[in-house]
Amino acid sequence: MDAGGAGLVRLPDGLEVIVPGALPGEEITLAYRPPQPGGRRGLAESFETVSESPYRTHDRCPLAGDCGGCPVARLRYAKELELKRDLLVLEPLRAQGLLEGEDAPVVEAAVGLPEEKLRGFRNKAVLYPGIPDGTPHFGYYRARSQELVPAEGCPQTTRWMEDAARALAPFLADPSLAPWSERTDEGVLRTLILREAPGTGERMAVLVVRRLPADFDAMKKKLIAALAPIGLASLLLNLHEAPGSAVLSFAPGATRVLAGATGIEAKLLDLSFSLGAETFLQVNTPQTPVLYSLALDRLGISETDRVLDLYCGVGTLTLLAARRARKALGIERVAHSIECARANARANQLGNAEFLALPVEKALERDDVKTFAPTLVIADPAYQGLAGGAAEALGKLMKTSGARRLAYISCNPKSFARDAAVLSASGLRLLSVTPVDMFPGAMHLEVVGIFEAPA
Repeated sequence: MDAGGAGLVRLPDGLEVIVPGALPGEEITLAYRPPQPGGRRGLAESFETVSESPYRTHDRCPLAGDCGGCPVARLRYAKELELKRDLLVLEPLRAQGLLEGEDAPVVEAAVGLPEEKLRGFRNKAVLYPGIPDGTPHFGYYRARSQELVPAEGCPQTTRWMEDAARALAPFLADPSLAPWSERTDEGVLRTLILREAPGTGERMAVLVVRRLPADFDAMKKKLIAALAPIGLASLLLNLHEAPGSAVLSFAPGATRVLAGATGIEAKLLDLSFSLGAETFLQVNTPQTPVLYSLALDRLGISETDRVLDLYCGVGTLTLLAARRARKALGIERVAHSIECARANARANQLGNAEFLALPVEKALERDDVKTFAPTLVIADPAYQGLAGGAAEALGKLMKTSGARRLAYISCNPKSFARDAAVLSASGLRLLSVTPVDMFPGAMHLEVVGIFEAPA
């Protein structure tokens, strides 16, 4: 299997062929296209299964094989965790030379969800509108295409999300809310975002539009009436006029309230957090406290510690750390997120948490951050990792401040391995790497890496 979740066949002549949908241990017959000039692998055009893999299951998802979101949803979950650890975590670490020698880190087994929690675990769904066969519906894209697969039956979302999509589908036939086409820039509705706040169950729907619907006030009344049975706490409209495939607009004033509140309130590990249309929160409700508790527990925070939280977003980890520490400082480049983080600190009465709106790589060079003199550091960057020289700057700060430990949470094991090599070269030791599965069925793992400074 490759890192994208497709089967990989090695032919007698040594050629490798990518076979989407095939699983390890299966016997198949196939037709394939040879590699492009300069390419290494062919691509299957079709295949037939002669004998199934012992790891194949037909019970996890009725959309498996059609929906592009979960390419390994036909694998038994224990095997999925094993393969993802090998392909997504061990291979990048090995490529950086981090698994060699006496100081090689312990790479633990992936922390997965209990089988009984593999359904309804998502607190957020991003659905795309379409009328491909004359029937309006919302769905997910088929793998490697713009073809929509109807979302009904997705086991990862909750029932009300399916009900909301079904209630809104008839509106797609109205030109005022017709599906938007990226290719032609025609139409109105780009995406439907549905959120459920962990811990409270409050519900939000966000309609992301390319342009305001015609006769907006009349359309608004119809939408509110159609969604009334869903029990939304917040119905929002996000005006996203920019080209491209970004899910929604973060521009000031882009989001407006159609009905209800401006946001919903979540509870995470006994703290409250306000969620808006743009707010980042891990989408796996039962696994998020597992991920954050693992990182914080391994960090070993005491009441005398000063914790620096890099890429803090709306302050989730900063406030969870502040509850255990003497003081916490969160740094995030997005000013609106810092405003939300400060509001979350006030709501939770945590006066020992402070925040700075700055790019991390610049903040690490500032005198006030150096003066903060962190004893512990958390880093939870986006997909690109500690980019723009942040890894080098963090290594220097750890050395000069006397910080004893770093917890690095990463959604991209490849950029994590790259940064781990830089941090190791600065003198830090990578003690352990723990994969945490936040997206069952998808070729994705978060990792928690614990680094220790030399004594």
